[in-house]
Amino acid sequence: MQSRFDELAVGDRYTLSSDAVTTRQLVMYAGASGDFNRIHYDQAYAQEAGLSGVIAHGMLTMAIAGRSACAFGGPGVFVRDIEGRFLNPVRPGDVVVMTVEVVAKMTGQGGSCCDLALKGEVEGRLVFQGRATVTFQR
Repeated sequence: MQSRFDELAVGDRYTLSSDAVTTRQLVMYAGASGDFNRIHYDQAYAQEAGLSGVIAHGMLTMAIAGRSACAFGGPGVFVRDIEGRFLNPVRPGDVVVMTVEVVAKMTGQGGSCCDLALKGEVEGRLVFQGRATVTFQR
């Protein structure tokens, strides 16, 4: 989606579905982030730790949220601030459906920006909830 700041209204929503998370992606993310906790790539270890299997890194879920916030605005939009809570684990095979909603619009010396509410779900199960501020190019 590509949005122009002046065309957005509080309450506007956008939904983006991620590709299915893969175990390979988890291993690649571990290498990129330096987070080699075995619950992210070792099935037997994750089960011994009390999980039903490997889980995605929370920050990988945050990356999906950030990508959704940027996609909402389109080219030239950048995430100035983002935060969130990881409510349930994301697992290989899961498709995260992220909903982005405009909750405020501001214009000032820093440019035009929107505050966004972010909600991530996997098959109706809430996995992420947060907020972001995105800035539009002038």
